Amino acid sequence: MYQWMVFVHIVGVLGFLAAHGVSIAVLFRLRTERDPVKVNDLMALSVASIRAFYISFAILLAGGITAAFLGHLWNQTWIWGAIGILVVVTLAMYAIASPYYKRIRFISRAIAGGSEAVTREQFDGVLGSGRPMTVAIIGFVGLLAIVYLMVLKPTLGQSAAAAGSKLPKTTIQITAKNVAFDTSSLTAPASTAFTIGFDNEDGGTAHNVAIYTDRSAGTVLFRGDLVTGPKAVVYHVPALQAGSYFFRCDVHPTSMTGTLTVP
Repeated sequence: MYQWMVFVHIVGVLGFLAAHGVSIAVLFRLRTERDPVKVNDLMALSVASIRAFYISFAILLAGGITAAFLGHLWNQTWIWGAIGILVVVTLAMYAIASPYYKRIRFISRAIAGGSEAVTREQFDGVLGSGRPMTVAIIGFVGLLAIVYLMVLKPTLGQSAAAAGSKLPKTTIQITAKNVAFDTSSLTAPASTAFTIGFDNEDGGTAHNVAIYTDRSAGTVLFRGDLVTGPKAVVYHVPALQAGSYFFRCDVHPTSMTGTLTVP
């Protein structure tokens, strides 16, 4: 279910970017368009994309929040950082772009209707504003920051010990050093979600911990993100039924293996 919610989240992100891309494209096109009728058409196109924008935004939020609960991610600082950036960027872009759009819509309609209350010079000045670039920079930088947090999951100053203090007592520890795990045997409770404190001490080398039903590695039950050392992370593993399982590093599947016992 966790993977499905991540999928839903990504679908929402793609829809969000597609719908938002329409507004950004219109924003830049307005800088060179001086025909008030065409300006009104561009504004109508931007408004038409708003509904898809809000629907996609709701989907990405629903998928992301649900995945965070299923994956027990709320104790990790990177997810709060990503949410904070999303909120700040959304509010900033709305505060900057919304008044700009409204002003353009008002002026273009007035000129198209034959009003002389606004001069062509004033119209050019509004359309040539630097606001589109400001909005684009805020959105682009914010998106890069969020992607960085989601992919690399930095601790943002939170120590591994501090993170561990918030975890349930069912945390198990494993270390990777010299392209080998420090243990080939792990034990976890049955029918209870647990965490794996994984410390990769191999600098510049990527490792992970993945759990399979057996040594054939045909069915994956959990796959931790790749971690390039030196770095320590916490994996959140869903509950497993009692039994014996196989774990390994997917990058080094022959030299880094072990047995996970769930009594």
